[in-house]
Amino acid sequence: MRIVFASLGSLGDLHPMLALAAEAQARGHEVAVAASPNYETNVQRAGMSFQSLRPVIPHDPDLLEYYFDMKRGPGRLLREVVFDQIRQTHADLQRLSAGADLLVVGELLYTAPIIAENLRIPWMNVILAPTSMLSATDPCVLAPAPFLHPFRHLGSWVHQMAYVAGRLQGRMWASGYFRFRKELGLPAGANPIFDAKHSPHGTLAMFPSFFGAPQPDWPSEAVSCGFPFFQQPVAAGDEAVQEFLKSGEPPIVFTLGSIVAHFEPRFYQVAADVAIRLGRRAVLLTGRDAGLPGHLPDSILAVEYARLSEILPHAVAIVHAGGIGTCAEAMRAGIPSVVIPFSFDQPDNAFRMRRLGVGEILSRRSISASALARKLQRILDDRHFSIRAKMLSKNIDPAEAVRIAVDRMESAV
Repeated sequence: MRIVFASLGSLGDLHPMLALAAEAQARGHEVAVAASPNYETNVQRAGMSFQSLRPVIPHDPDLLEYYFDMKRGPGRLLREVVFDQIRQTHADLQRLSAGADLLVVGELLYTAPIIAENLRIPWMNVILAPTSMLSATDPCVLAPAPFLHPFRHLGSWVHQMAYVAGRLQGRMWASGYFRFRKELGLPAGANPIFDAKHSPHGTLAMFPSFFGAPQPDWPSEAVSCGFPFFQQPVAAGDEAVQEFLKSGEPPIVFTLGSIVAHFEPRFYQVAADVAIRLGRRAVLLTGRDAGLPGHLPDSILAVEYARLSEILPHAVAIVHAGGIGTCAEAMRAGIPSVVIPFSFDQPDNAFRMRRLGVGEILSRRSISASALARKLQRILDDRHFSIRAKMLSKNIDPAEAVRIAVDRMESAV
């Protein structure tokens, strides 16, 4: 069986797809992966066939900050990138899917059902975070409208009404999508952001039920799987990190992921100041072109990239932006978090971490050494944070998560 996996977004979006592809490949299936050209090396190092997929996610810091605006960023990204280049996405993905037996797509790949129908193959969609389910019975923190979340106790009707408005706005954002369908001679169809993105062959919810439990208003074919973890090859920064970890007390890890670090240059100076203020060792995972302090003491190590799976089991806490992959790694390692959410699914992931008792939240507008030090001091002093994190880590089974997902893929075909 030939399975095509397609992902748009950051490494946090790609790695879960690679975990699923690796399991499918281990079972003897032929796999191919479509992703941004930025990640060709990542896919090929995993031993998988790579296909470039447009649109290319921008790396200009000003553009990234523009698209990560809490309120307007999601709409901007959809209108100006995803739907504006939907013809290119469609052409790339259809070319790769020719001859496939199954198409498996992540978020933002709204042409998947068109391609699957053209090629007469089944397709499935992968949901990485509860936000994307847009449930009214377990409402998420909506990045463009976080003020709605406190009203969830009034009942599901609050978010049902909000989603009515969201559907109307979403259709405006998706005007390029509807024009494209018209060019193909297709009816307008369902709203791609809310409804059409879910497959009748199966929606794979790749997070555990303790993080986001199945809801009555989820798609009927949704399957709750669990967190997937891709076993990455050894990274360039791993050796330096391992030597550092062996040389002293467990450090605090500071990271903003593969995208946010590009437009938040002051974060790592604040991180270094906090570590010194608390008298703690620290690892700064900076990404490329991050703004770093001029001189760091021996108690602080800065590297562009290293695998969280190798670092976090030896750390005492982590400060991060709330991407679902980093949240999952922190919980798997059994350590508490301070989450600084920026946009998209991050505010909701941060809320769920706090609700589970494994994290604190710091507003992006409040980033300072004193504010971050207070949050860190709290999760380090209150042992209930680490106890709860260790308890949750026992409920994470990556092998079972990918087994459930790939079993469902095989049954779809």
